[in-house]
Parts: sequence; C-alpha cells; structure tokens
Amino acid sequence: MNTTRPLTEHGKASPKATPAPAPGARKRILVVDDHPMMRAGLAQLINKQPDLEARCEAGNSSEALSAISQTHADLLLTDLTMPGRSGIEFIKDVLALHPHLPILVVSMHDELVYAERVLPSGARGYVMKEAGAEKLLAAIRQVLMGQV
Repeated sequence: MNTTRPLTEHGKASPKATPAPAPGARKRILVVDDHPMMRAGLAQLINKQPDLEARCEAGNSSEALSAISQTHADLLLTDLTMPGRSGIEFIKDVLALHPHLPILVVSMHDELVYAERVLPSGARGYVMKEAGAEKLLAAIRQVLMGQV
C-alpha cells in the first residue's frame, strides 16, 4: 500500500509533484511515520502554523526517499522505528542523496539513549513524542534555522 501523498493547502491529496517554494513561503515538511494516525496528527499540527506546511506524508523509508525530491521538502520529520529499515540507516540514506536536507527525529524512544545515536548519523535534532506540541514546533523551527 502506497501511503505517500503530496498534500494541497487543505490537506487533500495532490497527484502532482510540487514546485520549489518561493522565498518567504511556508516551510515544507515531509512527515514520515509508519502509524497513519500519528502522521495525520503531526500534519494537522504543522498545517495550523502560519510558517509551516506538511507537504507530504510517507509510511516507510522507501516511500519517503521517493517523495523527498518530488516535494522539495525543507525538512524531514521522521520517526525512528519503522518497518523495513533502521532509522539510523534511513537517515544516512537520505543524507547520501540529499546532504542539505535537515532531519528532525520524533520518537517514542528514550532521548538519552537514541539522541546520541541519531545526531552523529546526521540528524539535526531529536524530540520524544511525549514532549508535546510546543516543544516539537520549537524544534522544527530551530532546525529550519540551521541549528541543532
């Protein structure tokens, strides 16, 4: 089942790849999580922000890799644990193909253990799912500004 789907302004599926954003436009985020409800919740949270837009969703690493170049994402927001490929290897794969794409990991796993693994692999940040919406949005904006 292919769950990759570019989104329009209203969250509806769009059949076409989207062009690169205009300067000052909302920052485009690709949301990757194997749980559809989690993806939908993250997309809804992001789309409520005036400066952010969940442009595409993917349910696994292979869907995400094919969606990255189609969506011209400004940030990849990804879960760490998904079927098929380890999150660390996925991060390395993404950065091998798209070295300038910032990656923020959002995961249920303990930050003390996993953050020290994902940051050296190239991710720019790590937020636990239990941290809450405000902390996640702050981390997204921080990573988009080039910070860790």
